[in-house]
Amino acid sequence: MFGRLRPSLQRESLVSSKTANELRDSHVILSCEGTAEQVIVDKLVGADVTIFPADNVIAVTRMRKAAEIQEEFLDYDYDWPVSVLRVLDSRKERFRLGNLYADRFPVHSFITHPEIEILVIIREGEWERWSKSGARPSIYCKQQMKMKDVKSRPFLEGYWTPELIAKAAVEYRRLSKIPRGELCLADLIDTGKILKIA
Repeated sequence: MFGRLRPSLQRESLVSSKTANELRDSHVILSCEGTAEQVIVDKLVGADVTIFPADNVIAVTRMRKAAEIQEEFLDYDYDWPVSVLRVLDSRKERFRLGNLYADRFPVHSFITHPEIEILVIIREGEWERWSKSGARPSIYCKQQMKMKDVKSRPFLEGYWTPELIAKAAVEYRRLSKIPRGELCLADLIDTGKILKIA
C-alpha cells in the first residue's frame, strides 16, 4: 500500500482549460460501466474532489446506452449546461446521442483501460508483476493477490478512500501508455481538493 498523495505526484489534468471550465460551470450526469466505477465515482463526488462541484451532479448511474440516458435525463429543459461523463474501460464502446441531443449535451469519456481493477494492482504495488503476467487485472487480483471480492460493493466501499483513489489514478496515468487526447480517471479528480482533505 502506498502513502499520502504528495504535491510532487500532481500533474496538470489533460482536460483542456476550455473543457475544464465547461465542466466547472456544467451540471453532470456520470455514466459508470460497473459497480467498481460507480463506487469510485460516488466516493469522489461524495468528498467533492472532482473537477466539477459535487452540487452540480445530476446523477451517477449505471445506464450506459445513449438512448437510456436521453430518455431518463436529457428530455428536460435545463436552465444550465449539462454534460454527460462516461467512466468505462473500453476505448471502443460506441456512444452517440441522437440528433436532438448531440449539440446540446457534450459527452466526455474517462477511460480506465484495461479494467478499473488496475487501480487495486497499483495500490498494492503489483504493477510490475502484473504487467509481466499477461492476465486481465480482475483475474490477477483474484488469482495472484487472493482478492476474491475485488468486484463486490462491500469490498470496494471498505478498500477505497478518495485520497487512495486519487493516488492510484495519478500513478496509473504515470505508468500507462495512454493515447494522446484520451482522458483517464485522474483527469476527473481535482488533486488540489484532495490535498486539502488529506
